[in-house]
Amino acid sequence: MTPTPPPARDRWLIAAFVVSALATVMPIWIARYLPLLDLPNHLTAIAIWHYHDDPKWDFARWYDLNLVPLPYWAHYYTVHLLTYVTRSVEIANKIFLTAYAVALPAGAWALARRFGRSPWLALFAFPLVWNFNLGDGFIAFCAGFAVVPLALVVVDRHCAEPTWERGIAVAAIGTLTYFFHLLAYVLFLVCAGLVVLAQRRPWSARAFGIRALPVASCVGIGAWALHRANDMHFHRVTGAGHDLIYDPVAERLSQIPDRLINFLPGRVDELVVIVAVICWLALAVTAARARRDDEDGGQAGWHHLGPELCLVGALALYLFVPRSMQRPFYWHMINGRFVVAIALFGALTLRGPIAGWRRWLMAPVVAATLAYCLALGGAFRTFNAHAAGFDEVVAQIPRGKQVLTLILRPMGDSSVNVSAFNQWPSYVQLRHGGYNFYNFAEGFPLQYRVRLPAPAWSHAEGFDWKAHSGPYDYFLTFREGWEYSPMQRPLADGKVRLVAHAGEWRLYQKVKP
Repeated sequence: MTPTPPPARDRWLIAAFVVSALATVMPIWIARYLPLLDLPNHLTAIAIWHYHDDPKWDFARWYDLNLVPLPYWAHYYTVHLLTYVTRSVEIANKIFLTAYAVALPAGAWALARRFGRSPWLALFAFPLVWNFNLGDGFIAFCAGFAVVPLALVVVDRHCAEPTWERGIAVAAIGTLTYFFHLLAYVLFLVCAGLVVLAQRRPWSARAFGIRALPVASCVGIGAWALHRANDMHFHRVTGAGHDLIYDPVAERLSQIPDRLINFLPGRVDELVVIVAVICWLALAVTAARARRDDEDGGQAGWHHLGPELCLVGALALYLFVPRSMQRPFYWHMINGRFVVAIALFGALTLRGPIAGWRRWLMAPVVAATLAYCLALGGAFRTFNAHAAGFDEVVAQIPRGKQVLTLILRPMGDSSVNVSAFNQWPSYVQLRHGGYNFYNFAEGFPLQYRVRLPAPAWSHAEGFDWKAHSGPYDYFLTFREGWEYSPMQRPLADGKVRLVAHAGEWRLYQKVKP
């Protein structure tokens, strides 16, 4: 039997969605190295997990694995498993990023349909994929956030028609957000709680309990982890005091645009946001208020305001959680990560169908997505050109030899608004194996067995030959001579010799006395 083709409006939407999705994932694959701040250290953490017992990589001498149930598990373990297939942590991670890039707008589509909004609104989610958080390399949070819209759909389906199967699905997907990232987990709990409270009548304690129990069960993993945190070789969480940093409310509100999309220098990011806002306002102005919305509001209570309630929840988190934390451990940019949730839920607050000529109001959003992703692709290729020579130079380092990588200032790049070379020593470890003086050793999945002397992280200009050179056989520098020349004196004194030079990379070998 020949399947019935979808209506014309669906074909247009599907075409716009597919084109936007292809454009959005293109920057992931167009260049080898992605200029995401934390990405190199995430990749080496996964590599140490995956290759820990392989003598070729020489990781076991320097690190112990600590595979405790902490956030990041979902990201790291997925890429760890994919590496068995791809034979490359980097390619496996790009597959993971591709899934994230498609999952966020797909979740927005599902959430829009669930609450009676037009699925066309999901097109607003595509520019949000390449957001401020992804630029900083907060991959686990981004992936966890992409799961939240779908998780809220599962919650609402259970609340509408509770069953054991749906309750288990709520508990499973809610707990999954914890294993992506703690802040994605908190966002899910807040928004899911509001969705439960907004359900249709009849209202009773029993009905509320049945609806709320699966969401409440998701709190269990967080409570257990908090109770056991001090025993999991993580930072001490309880009994260590807290030092939280808050910004004034007016300053927080003024920072929202910069914490949404601010990946590229110039005005490309800002123009994308302006185009999206103008199109959203045009849809709002031209929308005819359907009479059924008013009638349904009396019967459905607050349920028809699901996206609006999630918007309020995300905004409250942004306004009331701290910007960062100094104790009991350092945690950078806490509240700023919720800005993308504010934008996504805000885009879904429009009601009524988008049909007829009003569909053309979404055309500029698709065009802006294409332009933004093309600009990202061009910037990423430029960034890789600036990093040229790295692979050739690192290939000159023999296996089993210790190398100290000195990334000198400026550690940013003119192609992106990210300090993209800041954690580049991890790429040396990813190519060469062995020891790296700065990994994310936060308790999962690795802990240092031995610490070798090295300059303070991100301050390679503090290199001192007497204090730091002892354990190392090779020294790799980047942008030496731009602002600092730490190897100039050792080279003049005959303590090292230059063995490779390509682009801005220089490799020195220690001369044995």
